[in-house]
Amino acid sequence: MNRASIHCLQILLLAVGLTAWGLQTSRLYRDGKFAKEHNVLHLKQSPFGRTLSLAMRGPVDVYWHRGEPHEHPPGEEHAHDHSHQPGLAAGEDRELDYLASLLEEDDHQCEHEECEHDHCDHPDDTPVAVKKEFSGVRPYLLDRIETMRTAYNSRTNRTAESPRHRAYIMGEMERKLAVGYELDPSNLAAYGAYFLFKSEALARVEGESGEGLLILDRRRKAHTLAHRTLQYCWSLPAEAPAMITGASAAHDCLQMMAEHPEPDIQLAQRYLQRLEMMLEQYEVIRQAMMENGTWEDFPAPRRIEMEKTHSLIRALQRADLDYWNGHLTRTTPDPRPGPGSGS
Repeated sequence: MNRASIHCLQILLLAVGLTAWGLQTSRLYRDGKFAKEHNVLHLKQSPFGRTLSLAMRGPVDVYWHRGEPHEHPPGEEHAHDHSHQPGLAAGEDRELDYLASLLEEDDHQCEHEECEHDHCDHPDDTPVAVKKEFSGVRPYLLDRIETMRTAYNSRTNRTAESPRHRAYIMGEMERKLAVGYELDPSNLAAYGAYFLFKSEALARVEGESGEGLLILDRRRKAHTLAHRTLQYCWSLPAEAPAMITGASAAHDCLQMMAEHPEPDIQLAQRYLQRLEMMLEQYEVIRQAMMENGTWEDFPAPRRIEMEKTHSLIRALQRADLDYWNGHLTRTTPDPRPGPGSGS
C-alpha cells in the first residue's frame, strides 16, 4: 500500500473509533453511569492526597480572608462562626475609609519628611523601627513568597464589589474548597469548610428572583455532600479522624432534614443510629490508641480539634434526639379510641 492509502486508512479508523466512543459515552451519560470525576495520578483519597489536603488549609484561609492576617487559637483554625465571608461588601463605611486614608497619607508624609511639619510632635519615647537582620536565603524567600501571596489575594479597591466580582470570588472559593475536600473527604476541616460554604455562604442570595427555590436547591446539594461524606467515612471504621468526621456529617444530615417541610422520619432514625455508632467507635479507637501509645502520633492541633468536635457533637446529639423524638411523637397517630367509638 502506498503512503496515501495508509493515511486514509488511519483517518478512517480514527473516525470510526471517535464515533463509537461518542455513541457509548452518550448511552452512559443517559444512564447516569458516565464518570465525570477525574482522579489525576490517583491523588484523591490517597495517602499523599491526604497530606496535600492538610497543606491546603493555609492557602484556603488566605483566600477566604482576602489575604489579611487571621489567626485562630490551636484547634479552632476553622471555627468560622463570625461574619467575614467573601459575600460581604468591602468599604461599607466610606467616610471612615476616607478618614483612614488621610491618616495613612499623614503618617507616610511624616516618615519621609523627618517630621518637619508642626503637626508631627511625636513624643521622645516613640519606638524606633529596628531593621530586620538577614537570617538566610530560605527565610528571606519564604517571607517574599508570603508577601506576594498576601498582596495577590488582598483587596485594594475601596469601592463595593460588583455582583460579577462577588460571583467570581465565590466560584474560586468553592473550587479551592472542593479540591481540598476531594483529596481527603475524611478530613474534618476540609469537609466542615466545604459543607459550611455550600449550606450557608452559597445559600445567601438576597433580592434575586426565585430565591427560595435557589436556596432549597443549594441546601439539597449540601445534604448530598454530607450524606456522601457519611458513607465514605463509614467505610473507614479503624480511623479516628474518619469516625469523628462521619459523626459530624450525620449531624449535618439531620440538620438539613430538619429544615425540610416533610422530612423522612425513617431516614432520620438511620442517621441518628449512625451518629451514635460513629461516636462510640471514635471513643473505642481513641481509648485503644491511648493504651498502646499511638494517640500522640497525631499532632497536638489535630487531637484538640477532634476532641473539641467530639464534645460538640455529643452535645448536639442530645438536641437531635430531643427534636426528632418530639417530631416522631407529633407525627404518630394517637392509638387511643375516639370519643364516638364503641366499647
